[in-house]
Amino acid sequence: MINKRELWLSLLMTFVQIIITILIFIFTESFFTEEVFSFNEKVILLSQIAVIWGAFIYKLRLGIIFRASSVFSMLRGYAATVFFGSLFLLLELEFVPYLRNINHSFQYLSIFFTADLLLLICFKFILYYSMCYLRKRGYNTRNVIIVGDESSHSFIKSFIKAEDWGYSLLAIISPDEIFKETYKKAHIIKNQDTLKRYITLYPVDDVFYCLPLSDKRYNLEQMISELNEIGVRLHIMQHFFKQKMNFDYTINPIFDHNFITHQTTSENYIGLKIKGILDILLSTAVLFISSPVIFLLAVSIKLQDGGSIFFKQERIGQNGRRFYCYKFRTMVSNAEELKEKLLEKNEADGPVFKIVNDPRITKLGHILRKTSLDELPQFLNVIKGDMSIVGPRPPLLKEVQQYKRHQLRRLSMKPGITCIWQVWGRHKVTFNEWMDMDLEYIDNWSLLLDIKIMIATAGVIFKPNGQ
Repeated sequence: MINKRELWLSLLMTFVQIIITILIFIFTESFFTEEVFSFNEKVILLSQIAVIWGAFIYKLRLGIIFRASSVFSMLRGYAATVFFGSLFLLLELEFVPYLRNINHSFQYLSIFFTADLLLLICFKFILYYSMCYLRKRGYNTRNVIIVGDESSHSFIKSFIKAEDWGYSLLAIISPDEIFKETYKKAHIIKNQDTLKRYITLYPVDDVFYCLPLSDKRYNLEQMISELNEIGVRLHIMQHFFKQKMNFDYTINPIFDHNFITHQTTSENYIGLKIKGILDILLSTAVLFISSPVIFLLAVSIKLQDGGSIFFKQERIGQNGRRFYCYKFRTMVSNAEELKEKLLEKNEADGPVFKIVNDPRITKLGHILRKTSLDELPQFLNVIKGDMSIVGPRPPLLKEVQQYKRHQLRRLSMKPGITCIWQVWGRHKVTFNEWMDMDLEYIDNWSLLLDIKIMIATAGVIFKPNGQ
């Protein structure tokens, strides 16, 4: 997954920089009083720029942000790209027969060379610092635990140095006392049982195992089983392996080391990114189209009893992340206080609380629930990145604390507004069936499945039976 992500991000950044260069080449002509190139000549030159600049940028690894490379190597790479690319174009303009009569070619390329070099460098710095800013505030980060010893120092330092990768080092599991003084911001975990409890309580996305198989202090097979059970991705340093592995895996290069990656969630990186883009586009469209309805509902809820328009509740998201989920308020203002008195009337099995004819629901609330309009504000959660349109429903912390361990794997994908159980099970399934349906969704995820669920959800909304 990491290798695929870096490859596609590199290709995307290479494409963006090619577009920047092409735009600069076109804009440079505005410095001259007469047209420098004919339309056909522009097409020829721009095609060559796309190929030459694309090859240099990709080959010199300028598509990545900074990663482990230095600022000097980045500057040198851009200088080489623009200089040799422009030199090729200049020689072509001077010696190729069908381009030889073009005036101002040297002056044109001098301006283009300078502007392109400066803007590509500025683009890289802006991108780098923007990513660092977002990562430090927890946006699109992956929480990591490293299992290692003193030999793992260089690998750990690489993680801390490369902030733009979006990794956050939560903890280190190691028996070596030296880690306490060296990495004060990370939790130091000594034994595997503590690691198991830590992963259950905190949002963890990846575990990197950097010890040799000969190290008997930790049971690797047990660790694989425990992480597989809850859907946390495990990366094992490859050079420690001589034999064939007995589970599905991919090999990913990370900081000059090859890792065997084992995971139970979808490896379809492009599909998941398309899902994320569609989430934002569709959510924005839904909120825009339904804005008159949202306004009327907001006014109606406020006039009903003068209480708050929205109901905000902390939920558990992907891999244990906490966030506030928004809905239109459908209950009386003191609903949470009344819940304690109604616990004995709970009609749902498992840790979920639900009463079919809940006395706390207002008259308008019944309508909102039956039409699912109360969930419209959750499209804001999707735009914020806490949720997806399709995915397992986000549970309460109290519910998660009562999950069986294997049921924690339903948190390995981003929670959604709708999912399988809501459209094909609705309120007729038991808690365990609900959990099984969510796990089935995770195991069989595809864009096509999401589309089917969204179409089925529309059918449920237009045939209201919400409770």
